[in-house]
Amino acid sequence: MTERSSESKEQVKLAKRYLDLLGHKACEMADIGRQTHYFPDRKENDAEHSYHLALTSVELAAEFYPTLDIGLVSQYSIVHDLVEVITGDIPSYTLNKKQREEKHEMERAALPALIEQLPPYTAQLVQRYEDQIEPEARFVCLIDKLLPSVIHTIAPEANKEEFFRRYGIESEEHLAQLSSARSRQLREDYPEFDFIHVVRQLSSSVARKKLLEIGNKITSSRSLDE
Repeated sequence: MTERSSESKEQVKLAKRYLDLLGHKACEMADIGRQTHYFPDRKENDAEHSYHLALTSVELAAEFYPTLDIGLVSQYSIVHDLVEVITGDIPSYTLNKKQREEKHEMERAALPALIEQLPPYTAQLVQRYEDQIEPEARFVCLIDKLLPSVIHTIAPEANKEEFFRRYGIESEEHLAQLSSARSRQLREDYPEFDFIHVVRQLSSSVARKKLLEIGNKITSSRSLDE
């Protein structure tokens, strides 16, 4: 009995340590503000974004890409931005190839420190997601790029001013050019998920229309909030 009791205490102690680690990470994720806004005075945070991503990516994978491992899609969605507890959120909408590589390098450099802070299973999930080799990891990464336009269709009033200012958008044509460039880049990077590009194009078109319909004034501010 004593031996079993001792083993049980060790197991409880180990389980508590893992739960504490992940609990802290969940709190940290909830404290990382993203660029999209849910309301004019409140940004989306990484915890909310990860839930939105998991909900969306699992449904799209199940319906349109059934060969993907749905469980893995869900798990990658949950951990995909954990590295941001170290780097913070870095907007990538208008980054060129060199800037995207610099962003990825910053995240890769931060990865070892994050891995040391995580329990084994979560740590290996994060590493596998960052490797971007498995189709499930690539799928989640693409759906991640879809969600800002979805938020913009839901809360255009909250996002219009900040979005236009951050990217220096001066006209409807300028916004269309940025959107087209982003779409071309994603199609080139993720050619294997044709339907998702159709979904993103539709979402971006609706978001663009809603952003432009809110009043007649388009800010011409060139100050970028990077």
